[in-house]
Amino acid sequence: MANYWVVRADRDIQELVEPRSLIGIGWSEVGDLGALSPEDIKGKVRATYPDDNPHQVSKSAGQLRRFAHEIEVSDIVLTPIKSTRQALIGKVTGHYQHNPSAETECLTNTRSVEWIRTDVLRDDLSTELRLSLGALMTVFSVNDHADEIEQVIGGETSAALTYQAQDDYDDASSNGEADLEYFDAVDAYARKRVLERLYGFDGYEFEDVVKDVLHAMGFTVRGHGRGRDGGVDLVATPDKLGFERPRIKVQAKRQRAAMGRPEVQQLAGTLRDGEKGLFVSLGGFATGTQSESSQSMTLMDGYQFVDLLLDHYEDLSPETRTRVPLKRLYVPVG
Repeated sequence: MANYWVVRADRDIQELVEPRSLIGIGWSEVGDLGALSPEDIKGKVRATYPDDNPHQVSKSAGQLRRFAHEIEVSDIVLTPIKSTRQALIGKVTGHYQHNPSAETECLTNTRSVEWIRTDVLRDDLSTELRLSLGALMTVFSVNDHADEIEQVIGGETSAALTYQAQDDYDDASSNGEADLEYFDAVDAYARKRVLERLYGFDGYEFEDVVKDVLHAMGFTVRGHGRGRDGGVDLVATPDKLGFERPRIKVQAKRQRAAMGRPEVQQLAGTLRDGEKGLFVSLGGFATGTQSESSQSMTLMDGYQFVDLLLDHYEDLSPETRTRVPLKRLYVPVG
């Protein structure tokens, strides 16, 4: 019987996993996972990353163990692609491979995959499965969603399944790994809810939120005029008079659709000497568009913007905090 897994692709290799028919993870410093027993992986992680706390060690070791030893040939794997909001679904066709000379760290540890569906949009999945795909873990089981995944593989519309918290875990709970997975699930759920709220704003409301976040970071921000903006919504400067550099031109899009190269190049075309560009797109960016990022241009997707908003939430204006009301949650650890 097949098991179902999510293996998240690092941003550096998201454009490679589909054409190369593989999934890959980092942790290259740990070395060849195939040469380590499942029991030895944790010790190797601890020795490789001596500054990591016990929770981090357990979390990393658990993911490496799953990738190298627990994922079986013929298991089903889902890989979310941030830039296009797609979810690749495939069948694992090969055993773990260690590639010490790989072109990037995230291709050091790989498994071969036959992709079955490459046209699935995450927005078409049930809320519960989308939340699972948004978890911060790199490798984790989604067996609870097996029925829906099989429906998607068969081309059916995803059924909305009732969210059910996972109350019991395997023996990994003894080393704190279960707690970490729970925390990641709660964190992913909260960030997804914030993102959904931002999607509900109109263009001007979202522009105001972006303006307030930049202001909380210490910038002086001015609107570029409502209506025809020429590819620029906001202009941010380090000083109140706008003399200091860098001068940052900002485009803010709250649509679910991924932005393409023409939209990004429109903003890039407005930049002059001493100016930087920031393109915030809640729906992310189309495949290949990330290559437009440079020293003068930053592309920020919805999840990255949510991270920024949360980092500076306490310094936001009362108006923005009313628009995006959040409550701090404390949970026990250890």
